Amino acid sequence: MNDLTLILLVAAVTFGSRVVFLARRRSVPEGIVGRFLEVFPLALFIALATTGLTAPEGVLAVTPALGGAVGGVVGAIVTRRSLVGTILIGAAGYWLARVLAG
Repeated sequence: MNDLTLILLVAAVTFGSRVVFLARRRSVPEGIVGRFLEVFPLALFIALATTGLTAPEGVLAVTPALGGAVGGVVGAIVTRRSLVGTILIGAAGYWLARVLAG
């Protein structure tokens, strides 16, 4: 099996497992689990976006990732923590910063 086939198989399994999970209708759990699931998408997006904020020297790097992080926070606030809104506005912030940076 070559590397490309392996990557495509892993991608298909990963994507398929997420689609099946998202396609099923379920009620939101109550209590601490429900609260966790409510804020988890925002925390995950911010964690992913902010990994590119520090340079190897440990200082703040002004990159498009900073635009994505700021956009994600703004998107979460504006859309009241909507996953789609947070991702779309975060991605828009990333691309805007990338265009402005040249």
